[in-house]
Amino acid sequence: MKTLTHDEARVGTMTAEEAGEATYERALQIQGAMAALLSRQSAAITDWESLLRTMKTTRPWMHLPKDQPYKDFYKWLAAQFKIGGKPMNRDQLVAIVDAYAPGRGTPIVADFEEAIEQPYVAVARPGGNGSNQHTKSKSYPGNDCSDQASRRRGNKSDYLMARLVAEVGTGVIEEIGPGRKFPSVMAAAVHYGIAKRRVRYEVTPDCNTSNAATRIVEVLGNEKATELITAIALHIKDK
Repeated sequence: MKTLTHDEARVGTMTAEEAGEATYERALQIQGAMAALLSRQSAAITDWESLLRTMKTTRPWMHLPKDQPYKDFYKWLAAQFKIGGKPMNRDQLVAIVDAYAPGRGTPIVADFEEAIEQPYVAVARPGGNGSNQHTKSKSYPGNDCSDQASRRRGNKSDYLMARLVAEVGTGVIEEIGPGRKFPSVMAAAVHYGIAKRRVRYEVTPDCNTSNAATRIVEVLGNEKATELITAIALHIKDK
């Protein structure tokens, strides 16, 4: 009989609350995170390890697409991502991870596969199984992408990529990156009307303070701007 590691056993015995918000929205965000990694060359092995660790407990293929989930990791992978125009498969995933950590691609992917073979605890979502009650729960402590506030932050690359994939299609992944149509996820999001172009305001010693104050409040919002005023006052007092 196989002895499970602590993490493997934990995946198999988690309650719905511990598993976190495994909803369609959450799955879409994770899918966007992977798309964002595939679209750029500046990722690190820690980024991929973090994503795979997240997917061990919150499995997007169990919730995407909404009407009839794939329920299989590699089916989802092939349907949603392409490498060089070809559906992504296990060999390509191993090669990508191996490129960031030579010699570790196969064991890292194998460890991930072993983890996702463990029982999965799904969390009810609105309209599913006759339930109209959205399950509110604490995210699993080991889930690196679970922060609610950051998920809602409109300029976060995985959030924007999730929106792009959902509204434009998976082909947008190959349009983003060095030397491609869009140099960044933000540039693509602005082009497709998903994000607003950033307007920079430079504060200089000779700037109009009224204009500067207006711009700061526009960017930070009332609450943060008030915090800034307090911080500035304390800073001046300390001087």
